[in-house]
Amino acid sequence: MDRTPWRIILLIVLVAAATLPLVASPREMTTADRLAILYSPQFNFTREGEPLIHVGVLDGVSSVEFSSDGPLKVLPLGDDGPELLVDGRRKLTMEIEDGQAGRYRHWVVVERVPYGQRAQMERAVDGWVQRGYLLTPHEVGGLFAVGGRRFDSRVVLLGVGGFPERADALELADRLSDRFGIETEQHVELLEHSSGTLRLSGIGGELIHKDVIWISGQAPDQTFSVKTPKGERRFKGGLVFTVDHAGMLSVVNAVPAEALVKGVVPSEVYTSAPMESLKAQAIAARGEVLSYLGVRHLADPFLICSDVHCQVYSGLSNENPRTNEAVEQTRGEVMFEGASLSGDWRIVDARYSSSCGGHTEHNDLVWGGHAEPYLRGRLDLDKGSGEFDQGVNDRNIDRWLNANVKSWCNTASFGGKNTFRWKRSIDVGDLEEHLDHHKHIGRIKNVEILERGVSGRVTRMRFVGESDQLELNRELAIRRAFGGLRSSMFSMEIERDSKGYPRRFDFVGGGFGHGSGMCQTGAMMMGQAGKPYDAILSHYYKDIRLQRLY
Repeated sequence: MDRTPWRIILLIVLVAAATLPLVASPREMTTADRLAILYSPQFNFTREGEPLIHVGVLDGVSSVEFSSDGPLKVLPLGDDGPELLVDGRRKLTMEIEDGQAGRYRHWVVVERVPYGQRAQMERAVDGWVQRGYLLTPHEVGGLFAVGGRRFDSRVVLLGVGGFPERADALELADRLSDRFGIETEQHVELLEHSSGTLRLSGIGGELIHKDVIWISGQAPDQTFSVKTPKGERRFKGGLVFTVDHAGMLSVVNAVPAEALVKGVVPSEVYTSAPMESLKAQAIAARGEVLSYLGVRHLADPFLICSDVHCQVYSGLSNENPRTNEAVEQTRGEVMFEGASLSGDWRIVDARYSSSCGGHTEHNDLVWGGHAEPYLRGRLDLDKGSGEFDQGVNDRNIDRWLNANVKSWCNTASFGGKNTFRWKRSIDVGDLEEHLDHHKHIGRIKNVEILERGVSGRVTRMRFVGESDQLELNRELAIRRAFGGLRSSMFSMEIERDSKGYPRRFDFVGGGFGHGSGMCQTGAMMMGQAGKPYDAILSHYYKDIRLQRLY
């Protein structure tokens, strides 16, 4: 092949990029402008009106190989800038040189308050002032409009710290967890973008550009193949190559929302599940994607990540025909909490867990924060149960765990045999080892259950040692203290030695996971019983509205 024409085209592209006016006109944006948009909490749309979501699929590498099944458009300045058409079927390589990490502030978030709840925010601030900490509010999220419907994802994060180094924020988070028995989260505030030089090779020459390069297929249905440490992965949409927080290469997939949901759902549910339950899962996953916009990864060049922190997304390699059908049949459908006085709607925070053990839990007792009206704990039954209609508590927990409750998730199908009810024992030495990660309290003398949620899940526990004591709040911290119990819905017997010290803890428990929102095992059994997907969702999320956005 004569490569001279490619060098000429590349030279034209580079000269065009280098000779842009210093002050951009309304129709001409610089690379810096476009980089700022890449980091902003917003999205574009496909021609069909479908949101185009930026998903971080790979970072922390110095180079990456990729290809396509057709010609590719290389766009150093984005869609309306100069473009280079290359053969995408050959192996292309993107490398980063002279990468410089960005500057950030790292905050430890101790409270999350819905936007506009001023009284709740003031109570939270006052409570932490009494503890000796001054909170800084961070408003995240925004107002978005899709298909003529405006929805509100704004929330206020109350944080302490503001450290330039992440390690300092993690250390503070550990101290707060030890002292107050709370779960925290991290919020990263971007002060200065990362930067670096990107070098694209394999195109009959090289293209060099600062900070970001967009690449799209010439045809709308083209796919990309990206070589990752976990193997070759295929993606729809387009690719964005830019610089991650540490100054390394970041690969972002600009993917239509429905293609994203198709890649997510198979990781969240049995693909052999009844179609109606798959539809319910597809709607929940779609809502999770849209509800994260502008709330997470604000210091990253993408809206959501592709791992468990958001939802696991592996591109086309993870798709399944049955879950694809469920996504297609519910295209654009999202659960909303309802319209506010301002006319803005809030997308339901569609939490779900593997098995609720027969009773779901209030979200605020699981994670703290605002008590969402659609995430109220309830019996996972078709009808009332009599004794347990008012919830599970210390008085009836043993009867609850030993009764053959006719719950939707009381099944041997879909993994329910070993999750609806379970038993486990743990030696005191293992408990002491786990607690030492929080606080050294000496030899364990006693363990006390202080509070339970409406489902019977333990939400506050005291560990009394010879030298000190520790209280843990939230079900996840309690489960981890005992080496990873399947849930905190349990009764506990303590076997003691001749001196009265605990020697072993025996548990009878129910459920797998936090238990808030949709019970996936129960949803699959409801689908098997012929329940339609809207009935399944209404069973687990109270007073929700289903709307088709696009």
